[in-house]
Amino acid sequence: MPDDLVLTPGGYKDRSLVHLIEAGHTLRMEGERVKKIDVSGQVVADLGVIKQRPGSLPLMPQNLSIPAAAPRAALGTGWIVYAGWTNNAGKPISFFSTTWVVPPAPATQGSQTIFLFNGIQNATMIYQPVLQWGPSAAGGGKSWAVASWYADGQTGHSFYTSLVNVSVGQTLTGVMTLTGTSGPNFSYGCEFKGVAGTSLPIANVQELTWCNETLEAYSLQQCSDYPNTQSTAMKNIAIRCGTVTPNLAWTPTNRVADCGQHCIVVSNSATAGQVDLFYK
Repeated sequence: MPDDLVLTPGGYKDRSLVHLIEAGHTLRMEGERVKKIDVSGQVVADLGVIKQRPGSLPLMPQNLSIPAAAPRAALGTGWIVYAGWTNNAGKPISFFSTTWVVPPAPATQGSQTIFLFNGIQNATMIYQPVLQWGPSAAGGGKSWAVASWYADGQTGHSFYTSLVNVSVGQTLTGVMTLTGTSGPNFSYGCEFKGVAGTSLPIANVQELTWCNETLEAYSLQQCSDYPNTQSTAMKNIAIRCGTVTPNLAWTPTNRVADCGQHCIVVSNSATAGQVDLFYK
């Protein structure tokens, strides 16, 4: 892979567009420019422009970036299987959490990267607490680690927290929370509950409206490159819209099935839902 090309949840992009957001910092939109803000409220970096995309369709998976220079894979690449739900409750999503267990390592360990996450997005960006196997722009290797991301696809910017190593069998809870509103602007928090260093606050952004539970993968050459288990259960899914508990109807999508991958909605509960992501 070219030295200037790196992998993010959302595909491959130029290294200059991918930014580490250190602990204690916030991303804040000022017009179309995104600024990094320190704990005292001072701007420490202007990270460029994020232009809002028109329309109501979610950013992913149609805006995944897989340029010609990206590594080739024998198996399907990008979003493999997922379930999605669009907020139609009449109030903004104020809370979205999911609990899952770190799966076994893949039986074969090459250059593959696997992302597992619950995420929330709009037409422009996706916000997501991500469990990662393999390398990405955030680092990583032949082990599991977590980070929070706020990412565009294609040629846009992506932002991430430092990777934190986790262990097979460890229980994770990815949480996104609405922390404030100001006119048409929304502020959110994202983290793995109880995992220090994974918090990625964002401020003054466009409302996030579409929730998902997703398996994403890159550079897989054989089915044994997936985790050495049948599936991962994304459990205890909880979504609130203000003080309202919405009626959920997850829509499963199987984009790639070359190893028998598929998604099953076990429960549409908005307080203890479950979506199972199958590797085989």
